[in-house]
Amino acid sequence: MNVLILDMVHGGEILAEEYLKKGCAVDCVDVYGIAKQDTMDCLDRMGASVHRSVPSGHYDLLLMPVHCPDKFLNGVTYGERKTFHKAVGELSDGRSRVEVTGVKGKTSCCYLLAGILALDGRTVFLHTSRGQGPWNGGKHTIEKKMSIAPPSLLRLPGGYDTVIAEVSLGGSGRADLTILTNLAEDYGIAAGTGKASDAKASVFSEGKNIVSESEIGLWSKYRGDLIGYGGRVSVIGKPEIGKPLQIAIEYNGRHELELPGKYLHLQYIETIEAVLEACFEMDIPTEQVIDGLKTFEGVPGRGELRHSDMGWEIIDRNPGISHMSVNKMLDTLGRMGLLTETLMILDPADRKICEKTDPERIKRMTEEKGAEFRLAGDGNEQSAGRYITVRLIKEGYQ
Repeated sequence: MNVLILDMVHGGEILAEEYLKKGCAVDCVDVYGIAKQDTMDCLDRMGASVHRSVPSGHYDLLLMPVHCPDKFLNGVTYGERKTFHKAVGELSDGRSRVEVTGVKGKTSCCYLLAGILALDGRTVFLHTSRGQGPWNGGKHTIEKKMSIAPPSLLRLPGGYDTVIAEVSLGGSGRADLTILTNLAEDYGIAAGTGKASDAKASVFSEGKNIVSESEIGLWSKYRGDLIGYGGRVSVIGKPEIGKPLQIAIEYNGRHELELPGKYLHLQYIETIEAVLEACFEMDIPTEQVIDGLKTFEGVPGRGELRHSDMGWEIIDRNPGISHMSVNKMLDTLGRMGLLTETLMILDPADRKICEKTDPERIKRMTEEKGAEFRLAGDGNEQSAGRYITVRLIKEGYQ
């Protein structure tokens, strides 16, 4: 069987290796022209035919990511076509795995769940856009950086009680439990020929599938036995930046507790809701859940708080920065009455990140809500009278 694989940036090289092991003839194409030369050289040594442009001809099987547009297929015919995530589902069993996808909140969801499961005595391996490695002593030990595209699921280790994997567009459809954090906006993919919802719904498996209660109507067309999250958390009193937050949770009864003041709590409420539902479905004892929340310090670089004589600095460093995430940040600061004291600084996206930012749209949105906006590197990143500085740094692995 001859196989054509498009896109060597989002895990195509992993699929190439798997199909070469099956004895297939494999052609690999770096359609975006940004794959590392080491990757292409390695594929060549393994016996694949590597290309920088798509060779015309007929193939028994075509493999490409769900977000890859058909414009690359001129002169190509094929007998069967599969997305990367479908191929991964056929090659992976998914046992002892939790897969997390969605538009926002994926990484924080993975981290909070990992901490709680570890308190329950489980060994946990974490694979996220920040990197992958075991959860040890209440911390994530990052051993390797790699894409969170679906093919990376084929390179996750065994030997752990639970593997928690953040996935970008698509999923294996084989996990024991999946969490789809939210859609937020059903943006276009594959050069506008597809929708994010269709891709993200592929994460649903024969196991338990958790989605936002507010989005069950949207996702029910893909699957009918979904579990909705939401309504378990309530905020007590007025949130203040840098101070612990009092919340109440409904989890085998009502419990009041305090979240530490090291991160922007309101950004995490939806995450806490999703994780509480996952823990309930996994029968995690109440004591471990409460201890996990009380000791959780947020994800480094995701709503992280720092204080100096100049005021407060909020660090938001991740590949998912967009007008949607900035709008959520602005709404959070508005709820705390801080918008007129806020300066937003956007660091432009690097070329590894697929979803590009729209600085003009973000600037307009920020200023309409009463905050100030700057681009990083313009030589003027300080503003008199602004007590809150939010640094938006778009980087990471997708």
